[in-house]
Formats: sequence, C-alpha cells, structure tokens
Amino acid sequence: MTFQLTVLGGSAAWPNPDQGCSSYLLNYDGTRILLDCGPDTLQELRRHSRLSDIDAVVISHCHADHILDLVTYRYALVYSEEQPDAPIPLLVPPGGLNILGPLGRVLGSQGESQDDFWADVFDLQEYDPSTGFKLDGLTISFAPTQHFTACFAIRVADSQENAIVYGADTGSIESLIDFAMNARLLIAEATADSHQGIAPEERGHLVPEDAGNWAARASVDRLLLTHLWHERPSSEVVSRAADRFDGPIDVATRGLSIYV
Repeated sequence: MTFQLTVLGGSAAWPNPDQGCSSYLLNYDGTRILLDCGPDTLQELRRHSRLSDIDAVVISHCHADHILDLVTYRYALVYSEEQPDAPIPLLVPPGGLNILGPLGRVLGSQGESQDDFWADVFDLQEYDPSTGFKLDGLTISFAPTQHFTACFAIRVADSQENAIVYGADTGSIESLIDFAMNARLLIAEATADSHQGIAPEERGHLVPEDAGNWAARASVDRLLLTHLWHERPSSEVVSRAADRFDGPIDVATRGLSIYV
C-alpha cells in the first residue's frame, strides 16, 4: 500500500497569502486522517475529500495555528449536507479538553447547545501519548517535542512499519531521532531563520539546518519542510536543509500531494 500525504496548509503562526496554517491529509488505502486543522485550511480539505469521510482528526498541540479551523469544520458538519453517520474521532493531546471544551461553550452560547457544541459531530477525546492507538490497521504513536506548550510528534505506520512522521512544532530533534527512524517521509518545520543566541533547551522551533540534520540522522527517505514564512524564499530554506540531507526535499505548498 502507498501513503498519500496532501498539504492543506504549511504556513507558520498565521496564514500566508497563498495558503493557510498547519494541516495535512493522510490517505492510506481509503483511511483518511487529518493531522492538525489550522486556520484557512478547510477550503483546501474540501478539494480533496468529503468532510464527512475523514476517519479521525489528530491534533499535535492546541496552539491556534494548528486548531482554529476545527470551528469551521464543526459548523460545516452540523449545517451542511455532509453530516457524518457517526461522530468523527477528534483526538487532542493531554490538556486539550480544557482548551476545546471552554471554546465550545463560548461559541455554543450564541444560540446553540453549549454542552454539545463538539459532540454533535466530533467524538472529542484526549489521546494517551504513551500508548497511541490503532485505526484500520494503522498504528498511530506519539513523542513529546520541545515547544512552548504540550506538543507531540505523530508517527503513522502500517503493518510493514512503513511510516510517515509529522514532527509538529519543536525546538530540538535529539529525542525525536529514533521516533522518525527510517520513515518514508518526515514532515519537519523550519520556522526559525536563526536561533539568535537562544539556549538549546529553550528553543521552540527549528532552523532549516536542524530539519535537514533530523532527516539525515533518522535515515528517512524524503523530507517535507513546513511551518514557513512567506517572506523567506523557499529556495533558501531548501538549500540550507540540503546542506545536511542529500535526499529529496519538498516545501509545503497548498495542494501538494506526496506518495510514499
């Protein structure tokens, strides 16, 4: 079987002129997993899938640039003709219920049910990063990253251990080398232009060289650079990552599909 990874958005912090923030659609033999759901990405998701056909939504962390289109996704499922037959599993990191729960109550207070804002269409639950879970023959596992809030890299593997790894946001790769080992594709952020004297243990994002180093040390087949600013040329980001990794390198652009 082949993984298809489609970029729905790869901007950092706020949308770029040509795409929204972090969100990726993973398709494996008809099983569709949405990894993060950042602002301005639902419109791209609609170009590639019926909204009700998503089998699970998995959130790496609850910063706004990774979750805000969950709100528009919810409204679309409730009020359009694409209502799911059963609530779609919406898996958030530990502590995520304390963020999405109050958000739902605030939005639901404007003429809707505050208690059931998410429950009508989503099965909202926190995942256990220590155990992960299985979905249609796929194993989804997690590893904590170094970020400014609880954040987890996500590995999706089939029964043959073919895997795609989404690194989410992180300032260090050291604890994530083994997690990404031999992946078919590594989705790695390259947000920062430099570390500007920030101590290694205080960093929340990678520079392109970090991403390339991660891909090389983990012996991955392919690298997708993401979480990027429109103002920095993609060719520069790729060049800097290629100093450390000699495999294929792509830049996240809206609608890009990679088959591995």
